[in-house]
Amino acid sequence: MAALAVPALLAGPTSAGATDACGSATGATLAAVDSTVVDDVYANELSGSEVSSDLAHVTDDADLISAVVGGSSAAALRAVQKIVYHHGWHIVRLRVLGGAGRVLADVGGPYVIAPVSGVLRAAGGAAVGSFLMSVQDDVGVTKLETGIVGDPIGIYVKGKLVAASDGRLPAQLPSGPTVQLKHARYLAVSETYDAFPTGTLQALLLLAPPAAALRATPCAKVRADEFGRIAQRLVVLLGPQDLHGYAFWIRVYTGAEVFVRDPSGLQLTSSPVPDIGPTVLPASGAVSYEDATWLVFSFQVSPGDLLYMLIAPG
Repeated sequence: MAALAVPALLAGPTSAGATDACGSATGATLAAVDSTVVDDVYANELSGSEVSSDLAHVTDDADLISAVVGGSSAAALRAVQKIVYHHGWHIVRLRVLGGAGRVLADVGGPYVIAPVSGVLRAAGGAAVGSFLMSVQDDVGVTKLETGIVGDPIGIYVKGKLVAASDGRLPAQLPSGPTVQLKHARYLAVSETYDAFPTGTLQALLLLAPPAAALRATPCAKVRADEFGRIAQRLVVLLGPQDLHGYAFWIRVYTGAEVFVRDPSGLQLTSSPVPDIGPTVLPASGAVSYEDATWLVFSFQVSPGDLLYMLIAPG
């Protein structure tokens, strides 16, 4: 992530930083939250539950193993196409190499992110080849960020824009800390991720200037409220879920400790599971738990039931 000067947000319950206006640090505080969430989106494309399932689809495919053992490009291509175009899986690109490192098949889109490698083994366990797989492309990442975070985002490969959520983004990766869009100057935050099959790409986030009321808010509350805003967007994006589904995905994409409790305070679920959590949870502010002080954000996820997020202070 581009270097951002973010203040110490909360040293303790009586810290002056918990009540002072965030002021000029507001933009950096918001950027730190939003880029953290995009990092978590990327991390899930590298090692989430879908990745584990799709790795097994590749390594367990008998037709693919047979093609690699035989060194047949035609057979490997058929097997790879069957995997990539399977209607129930989400593998956007798959490259398969034989034992000598020769590419036997490569199927999928040109601009793909978060490659994951693996080894292909014969029935006896001997390595016969390898593969590189991805479950997400650059356009998919912009759609996820747009739904979850909502900032304008562009993906740049070798400095060239290849995917964007907003048609106003510059065609070339900007070098400065801000970008002018229409009548506002946006804070530019660039993240670097792995591209497929090698090299890197840049994800550029643009954050609108914070409103005066937000600049007058303490940085700790700005941070907690931004994570909470993102969690609420995620709940809308997910649609009807059981309560654990909300808790699980909010933790995946924000890193927060999540607890759902009914009006009496009875805990209905948590993420991670099991986690008892604090005896009493305030609706907002701060709480001490497990020898640390956490920021708290809460909102209703079903009639009467509140979802509480415990957010690391910085």
